[in-house]
Amino acid sequence: MLLRFIRLFTLTVTFICISSATFAISLGELQNSPQFWRERHDSSRDIYLDLNSVQNVIYEPPQYTLKFKVYAVDKKENFIAEGEAIADYDYNKSIEGIIKRNNLSKVPYTSEKVKSTVKKAKLKDSGVVSGLKFSAVYDFNGNVIYSGDSIVAFKKEKVDATSSGYVISVKAFKKYYNVKF
Repeated sequence: MLLRFIRLFTLTVTFICISSATFAISLGELQNSPQFWRERHDSSRDIYLDLNSVQNVIYEPPQYTLKFKVYAVDKKENFIAEGEAIADYDYNKSIEGIIKRNNLSKVPYTSEKVKSTVKKAKLKDSGVVSGLKFSAVYDFNGNVIYSGDSIVAFKKEKVDATSSGYVISVKAFKKYYNVKF
């Protein structure tokens, strides 16, 4: 009886250890798996989008909401922060929406008129509102440093069209929808 209990206990502990390690992520996995797309933030930080995590939350054209995982790699402090982003998209403020609204549908995308119109509109309002919360922190080998209550990195706010947050959000949108945002 005691032997059965010890075996059951050992199997349970092993299962828990294996399943909790399954969710950890290492720098090598982020850098080498096609599942992760990298946005270079600056020389000391990179942000990765988990392409397989993109989920549709709200589909009410012209409003869309997606949820997806991101990983922020801090090369100076040697850690990886895992987070969940939720982004709202206003299709009226997409590239296609801007072109349609300004009656530029027959003008080539590469023309200066289209480029300057889109740039001005995107700088005024990118059409993306995003929020981010981190739930875990790992070292570069995938060992858990922190796992627990989510830490809000930033509440939902308009995303600047020149920021990494915008680039990541648009990449997630393009993964789910075939639209130029």
